[in-house]
Amino acid sequence: MTKVDFLRHIVNYVLAQKMDVVKQVADDVRKIVEKAENKYNFSAFGGDVKKLVDYLRSPDFDELAKFLKDAGKLDVLEEILKIAREKYKDIPEIVEAIDARLKTIAKAKLEVKEVEEAYKEITRIVGDRAIVERIGNTINVNIRGVGTVIVSYDPVDKSYSLEVEVSTSKKKVGLETIKAIIEALLLIRG
Repeated sequence: MTKVDFLRHIVNYVLAQKMDVVKQVADDVRKIVEKAENKYNFSAFGGDVKKLVDYLRSPDFDELAKFLKDAGKLDVLEEILKIAREKYKDIPEIVEAIDARLKTIAKAKLEVKEVEEAYKEITRIVGDRAIVERIGNTINVNIRGVGTVIVSYDPVDKSYSLEVEVSTSKKKVGLETIKAIIEALLLIRG
């Protein structure tokens, strides 16, 4: 059996192929995996590739998954694991650990899709009247001169939470505007 190294032959290969991955993200992925390789000793050169199982089942791998999820690049991790699964197909323990991680990634991709759809809809609604940014499962809406709205998605409950901070004053507003604002605030209160 030829020596296939997880970091050098799989991770680096995938990162080199993915032209849409920002260099800093790729560098950070390499650092995270290199640190794990040193800790778990799963290098094909002087270590034991079977120890990759320990890494795949560890909180350290969760860190890599979270980093790539937050960067919007779960597809990179999915491809790394699919190639690793093929390369290590003769080692059942590794295949089993990879399959478990692939299932977790599939669920996480659904969460990302949910938040991405909400982000697109909020961006469409506000147009150029606000700055909208997405960080992980949180969407921040900065309405210039009015305040902020923070929308957070909870993947466990599959629900959103809302935090609204209004800091504005306006003179000479009509009763309809006042009623609409009060109705909106009462709607948030529930």
